[in-house]
Amino acid sequence: MDMTVQLSQEDINLLMEAVDAYEYWEIGDALRRNNGSVFIPGDLRPEDDRYWGPSPSPDDAELEAIERVRACRDLSDRLTPVLAS
Repeated sequence: MDMTVQLSQEDINLLMEAVDAYEYWEIGDALRRNNGSVFIPGDLRPEDDRYWGPSPSPDDAELEAIERVRACRDLSDRLTPVLAS
């Protein structure tokens, strides 16, 4: 179900900060993280990925967390263009 909601720029900023904090502090507990960033397979080139290595094999809990991180990032990506307008 899609909804239309009116939000101020301050609301959108707050939402983006909340999504970022949720990704790091809640979901990121089950994943590799460093200096405010959560790392999932594909974030870095496999040969340079010190967190997952060239052949990542996340367990079931990590796979679920990775999907949730991707959902957070997708939402942030959809909100970002609104910040510029």
